Amino acid sequence: MASMVARVNYDYQSRYLFSASMRADGSSKFAPGKRWGYFPAASAAWRFSSEPFMKSLRVLSDGKLRVGYGASGNNRVGDFAYLPQLQLTSRNFWYSAGNAPLSIGSYIQSAGNPNLQWETNEQTNIGLDLAFFRTSRLSVTIDAYHRTTRDLLLNAALPYGIGVESGFGLKNIGKLQNRGLEFTVVGVIVEKKNFNWSSNFNISFNRNKILELTEGQTSILSGNGTFFNTTYSSLFPYISVKGRPMGEMYGLQFDGVYQYSDFDLMPNGTYLLKADVATNGAARTAIRPGDIKYKDLNGDLQVNNQDLTIIGSGLPKHTGGFSNNFVYNNFDLNVLFQWSYGNDLINGNRYVFEGGLVNNPNLNQMASYANRWTPTNPSNTMFRAGGMGNAAYSSRVVEDGSYLKLRTVSLGYNVPVAILKRAKIKNIRIHTSAQNLYTWSRYSGTDPEVSGRDGNLTPGFDYAVYPHSLSYVAGINVTL
Repeated sequence: MASMVARVNYDYQSRYLFSASMRADGSSKFAPGKRWGYFPAASAAWRFSSEPFMKSLRVLSDGKLRVGYGASGNNRVGDFAYLPQLQLTSRNFWYSAGNAPLSIGSYIQSAGNPNLQWETNEQTNIGLDLAFFRTSRLSVTIDAYHRTTRDLLLNAALPYGIGVESGFGLKNIGKLQNRGLEFTVVGVIVEKKNFNWSSNFNISFNRNKILELTEGQTSILSGNGTFFNTTYSSLFPYISVKGRPMGEMYGLQFDGVYQYSDFDLMPNGTYLLKADVATNGAARTAIRPGDIKYKDLNGDLQVNNQDLTIIGSGLPKHTGGFSNNFVYNNFDLNVLFQWSYGNDLINGNRYVFEGGLVNNPNLNQMASYANRWTPTNPSNTMFRAGGMGNAAYSSRVVEDGSYLKLRTVSLGYNVPVAILKRAKIKNIRIHTSAQNLYTWSRYSGTDPEVSGRDGNLTPGFDYAVYPHSLSYVAGINVTL
């Protein structure tokens, strides 16, 4: 990796500000001729509070309008990703040459792409900084931004005729748009001789949209693989559709539980699903009262892949934080809250422990499954034992992931200087703090802030993820 930067700044009486830069980054992760990326940036600001016509407005102590543009690069791919790579193996790839004994063979693990280049982020923003009163006891910052990411470094589907076993390879594909607003308010609420109280509040809104995908592609499925059970390994719980946000949850819409009224009672005492009632993916003759039920979106009375739809989004509507600092004599206290609102989570634990997709009669279940459907308890929210049907991701386990968390509480005490002078000590500070004290959330899992899958294409998947731990720290700092 090598980088070069050139920058120029201009400042006129701290009233008119201008800055411009050019950055060149080179990376050996790309092929010769594609290794260098060039990323310009420029910004300007106007401190309008310094203008003569603003002098009479005493309530405003500082005001500045900002605009900016900047580009940055991303080279986060594996080493030598532009070269084809072979993998030696002793499984399924033996061969013989010249009538010699069988030898270990190799296969194409990844297809080289000499055209890989830097992923580029371009962002334009406009901001407003305001400070009020003579001592700037109240300040407000507002930022709006528009960011476009092009030439994304992602795995794209390849023709199987190329010979790559996985069927995927790295490409610069697609274009992604992010737009957002950020607000920050900082204020000194109380300022007395022995007591001070200051607060900081921030909230962020972000929306993203996929503008382009690879050649002629309209959507990308993601999240398959043996993650919590092999019966789900070929299913994709996420989809990214052109013109929509990336990484939306994908599956069937849960529609309750089949009841006796959905069946005809046959002469031999068995039940047959009525002809005008949609199946759940299983054969009509195999469905029983108490089985799980899904919505038939296309109206063909058969639930299948044609009924898959978007069932949730891991993208929050807004996130934020609220901190308060208190100082009383030699004591200081900090309390920090953080939140996320409007995002969904896939609670994968419920597939295993709320109905038991694993064929193990000794596997414990969640307490919620005690209220499952039985002939004497016709529940419409929890299917009968053995009534989960075919493997499918569905909205049944998509939950509201919004939360408010008491993130940090810290308390400190500074020993008075008058006491320390006798011992020739400059300072003694005693402090204690706690992290992740309490979470307010309607999520049924252990922690709505976790995700078992990395990446923006698979947000908000919870299965056997260890929650953020409650921790306590205490200490003493001594300065001689």
